[in-house]
Amino acid sequence: MTAPTIRHVTAPAVPEPPPGLFSNCLLAGDTIHISGQHAGSPQGPVGGASVLEQTREALKRVLALIRAAGGDAAGVVKLTVYLRDMSRKAEVSAARREVFAEPMPCSTLIGVNELVAPDLLVEVDAIAVIGARRTPSDGATQ
Repeated sequence: MTAPTIRHVTAPAVPEPPPGLFSNCLLAGDTIHISGQHAGSPQGPVGGASVLEQTREALKRVLALIRAAGGDAAGVVKLTVYLRDMSRKAEVSAARREVFAEPMPCSTLIGVNELVAPDLLVEVDAIAVIGARRTPSDGATQ
């Protein structure tokens, strides 16, 4: 068996980090790895001080990278969400429900003191598989 290739993926809607720091998105075989995405922009965060709007923007960027790699929202298997105010976790959940269908992706929500910029409230990273399709849970456990 040959090792999968690793390819750097970019999307026009997602600002790239400076060279030599990290990659926003790597495609390894059919698995897409997305670094933490947020709502930051030179004019301030998209969505202002709204956790719901900042989460929507972060997820929009995650999905743009996934689509650029050849995948879609159905292939998202894992999200990690970093949130500055855990009392606002319902807003994160609401944004996720707008994007994902059952079965929902595995997810970890982590409360943090700060993100890369003081006005950012949420950051999301993801793992997705190209070509994966969601099927309803049958309720069975293994």
